[in-house]
Amino acid sequence: MNTKQKTPILLIESNPLDAQTVKGFLKDAGIKYTLFQAETFIGGIEHIQSKHIGMVLLEINLPDSQGFKTITEYLERAPGVPFIVITNSYNEIIGNQAIKAGAQDFLVKGQFDKKLFGRTLRYALQRSKVQMKLEETARKLQSNKKRFLEAQEMARFGNWEMDLVSNEMTWSDEIYRIFSLHPGSLSPTLSDYITYVHVEDREIIEDFFDNLIKDGEQLHLEHRIILECINTHYLNIQGKIQVEESTGRILLVGSLQDITERKLSEKLIIEKNISSKTAKVQEEVLSDLSFQIRTPLSSIVNLLFLLENTDKSPDQGNYLNDLKTSVDDLALSVNNLLNFSVMVTDNVKLDDEEFNIREFLQGTKNVVAIKAENADLQIALNIAEKLPKKIISDQKKLTQILYNLIDNAIQYGNKKGHVIIAARAEEMDDSTVNLILSVEDNGIGIEKDKVAQLLEADKLLMEATPVEESGKKRQLGVAIVSKLTKSMKGAMAIKSQLGKGSVFTITIPVKLPLQAKHLKGDKPLAPLKILLVEDHFLNQMATKKILTNWSEFVTVDIAENGLIGVEKYREYGYDLILMDIQMPIMNGLESSKKIREFSTVPIIALTANSNKQEQDKCMEIGMDDYLSKPFKPQELFDKIMNMMAMKLIDD
Repeated sequence: MNTKQKTPILLIESNPLDAQTVKGFLKDAGIKYTLFQAETFIGGIEHIQSKHIGMVLLEINLPDSQGFKTITEYLERAPGVPFIVITNSYNEIIGNQAIKAGAQDFLVKGQFDKKLFGRTLRYALQRSKVQMKLEETARKLQSNKKRFLEAQEMARFGNWEMDLVSNEMTWSDEIYRIFSLHPGSLSPTLSDYITYVHVEDREIIEDFFDNLIKDGEQLHLEHRIILECINTHYLNIQGKIQVEESTGRILLVGSLQDITERKLSEKLIIEKNISSKTAKVQEEVLSDLSFQIRTPLSSIVNLLFLLENTDKSPDQGNYLNDLKTSVDDLALSVNNLLNFSVMVTDNVKLDDEEFNIREFLQGTKNVVAIKAENADLQIALNIAEKLPKKIISDQKKLTQILYNLIDNAIQYGNKKGHVIIAARAEEMDDSTVNLILSVEDNGIGIEKDKVAQLLEADKLLMEATPVEESGKKRQLGVAIVSKLTKSMKGAMAIKSQLGKGSVFTITIPVKLPLQAKHLKGDKPLAPLKILLVEDHFLNQMATKKILTNWSEFVTVDIAENGLIGVEKYREYGYDLILMDIQMPIMNGLESSKKIREFSTVPIIALTANSNKQEQDKCMEIGMDDYLSKPFKPQELFDKIMNMMAMKLIDD
């Protein structure tokens, strides 16, 4: 008989004859069970604490506990373990109170036979299973809701709906906060929304809602609002028509995101004439901005990863997909912003890693698919058959290059037109190929004299010559592409015909991976103890959950600052340390330096400051690798696996 299918039952009974009677009834109860027995209350509690018990048969008059006190003590010391009360005297009050308190049932000795006992036991087991399942479902729903609301708040992202008849709106809590209102402080209407809209943008907002109702297609729009009469904020609103299944009511539903930081950052970049004299000051400012943006963005990415792997309602799934698209867009914009700090210098540091180039290209296409669809453009991906599966290069910089080229093609494409992404490789030697990426559109094209300017856009943006307003965004995006391509020892070419479209081609040398570079498998297959030194609570929670979900062999301890990290490592020892850099009391650099005095344990830096100086400091004090926030979970997994592979080789 398979013991795993047996129900573990504990009988707490001091009278041997009564215990023998219950044992006889159990044999005829029609269930598979394993019986444990205790003659005292304390003895029974010890059984519960040391074993998994599925049901307790509890006599309430015991040598060390009497009457209803036995029930109250049991509920305090064994909450969640179902029980049936058995007593030798009938007391209706105690019986009712026992069931109200949480007992599955109440039996009086001498008043039940084996048939009644068996039925009572079977029903009690079934009720307890149903109750536990309902409680678990309720916990999951509450947890999913909490994570979703946390993710919305960090991304400054909310959802709304509007009744087409009354124009009454329903806002999520985050939308109230976007408007500097307390959640639920008013019952909003479309008129209330428009009241906050900047006077110059009210007409386009009214047209936005009119077009939503008229066309029924999903639309999005960026506009301004005025808060407290003086503060301008930028919002991205999206909406579509939806029919409520339960009532048949037609609603407008959508999302709203505060994009003020991104818009102000873009405006700062475009409007400021950055010169070599101000490069150092600018780098310090953007370094701080990097930390302020990347830290919460890292929490959002981690929470989205966890949320994506939980049970969700269809609406939550839709909101999550919209939120992921917005976060991906925001992450790319942040990277463009922060990389602009190196446009006046040669301090573009490459962070090469092995990755699947085919998956990378498909993922990039998926990210921009919604934007292309909204622009009424078809987007296609052509991958040459001989393109290697994996390459070694800077994936983040390739992402920025490709995203900026695609964004440029979408912006200057024609409606009903197309954008074609193509990738191929030319072999140079056994370990290196030229990766050739091109983005083609059939849009408005570029004048011949402007093509030469775009090829040197990174230099032109550093000069005092004003850039035409209509070309600022294109020139900024192409400038970033040009600078990053040159930093990767590559070249950019542009072919264009006015009125017929353009083709931007990037050629970059990349390395091919060695076959034995990684450990076999994609996750640890033996115990791996990790110390996470991180002061940000949400990052602690999300990173630990991601790592423990990754492999059952991974355990994670947390240290709130560098000093605690040193003390914990001295006391317990770990296989690997994930070290945040900016922390109170003792920062990550100081902590790593202390640990290096007595250990060579692998240390990976996790930091929101993505610049060469920060990376150099980490390497100088003996840290082994570096990962900038926000990072995708797979990037962290790859870093850890590479680190453990190198440790095995060294050992």
